[in-house]
Amino acid sequence: MKKIDEAIDKIRTLECPTGDLENRVTEILENYGVADRSKINVNRDEYFDKDEAQAYRVQILNQEHLIMVLAKSGYDDYVAKVTDVY
Repeated sequence: MKKIDEAIDKIRTLECPTGDLENRVTEILENYGVADRSKINVNRDEYFDKDEAQAYRVQILNQEHLIMVLAKSGYDDYVAKVTDVY
């Protein structure tokens, strides 16, 4: 399994404070050796929101593929849980 696939599997299980999602996704990619933190951009992308889940676009400098992360906020809007990664 490639490093990127292992990182995506880890991101799929992510639950964290709502405001920390971008940072946690970046940490996972960096910890799995996918890319250095300075080459990873995680940005909110409302266009891909689906079924009350918020979409985040993950771009890695000098890599052609893009990762989309969908996450739903919990009842009290404190915890974000990843619902899909593609």
